Amino acid sequence: MRELQEDLTVTARRAGPGELLVRVVGELDTRTAAPMLRQLTELLDGGPELIRLDLTGMDFCDHAGLRALRAVEAAAGPDRVRIVAVHPSVDMILRLCGIETFLGHPAGAATWTA
Repeated sequence: MRELQEDLTVTARRAGPGELLVRVVGELDTRTAAPMLRQLTELLDGGPELIRLDLTGMDFCDHAGLRALRAVEAAAGPDRVRIVAVHPSVDMILRLCGIETFLGHPAGAATWTA
């Protein structure tokens, strides 16, 4: 586990051949977005074909956080980063922003973790 800021941690584990399950816990905001983006970019440089994001422990996300997650997707290329689970507050933000699907996660959908 690597602490990015006092309010955010990111952990990663192998979830299968070529896959990482990355769990983000805490608050993703203007203070923590850049460090989180750097760490996820480093994970992508390690060569996984897919990073699955578990955001069930991320209880706050602002616009800077959404932009950082979108930047991870842009750095990775199409279909290499997928959200597999979200905290209800993040799901609410997606719906309030009118985002129907974000990194493969449809707003309002049931979530799961592996």
